[in-house]
Amino acid sequence: MKVALAWLLTLSLQDEKIIKFEAPKEWTKEKPTSSMRKAQYKIPDKEKKAKEAELTLFYFGPNAGGVDANLRRWAGQMGQKEYKAEKIEGKCKITLVDLTGTFQDTLNNTTIEGARMLAAVVETADGPWFFKLVGPGDTVGDWREETVKMLKEAGP
Repeated sequence: MKVALAWLLTLSLQDEKIIKFEAPKEWTKEKPTSSMRKAQYKIPDKEKKAKEAELTLFYFGPNAGGVDANLRRWAGQMGQKEYKAEKIEGKCKITLVDLTGTFQDTLNNTTIEGARMLAAVVETADGPWFFKLVGPGDTVGDWREETVKMLKEAGP
């Protein structure tokens, strides 16, 4: 019985899809507030003048909708009809959008005026991972360089 249980546990752990990345040391890892979130971080304001931002990470499997559909949804959350996608070379194929506006998250009933969103789709062999950093414009903007570096190093 112990052997069978150990085998099932190992199989279960092997089936769990992961992506490896190193968040900046100043970010605080939090317990995800939703079962849909694979990770969640609180992002401090470097200048200590604005509120904190939040990075969330999602994974829905290999059939999680197209890149464009997610970029359009994120643009809509920022009150934008158009967006300009940026391709980034890294360990995986990365598509990034950098959006400003009023963030509206109807699922969590959240509104942030003067917000900025850095959101990326990181495509792995196991399917896309969705990174979304959102918060006050200055807070998010100050972390752009570190966020892009983290995304470039992200991979299985």
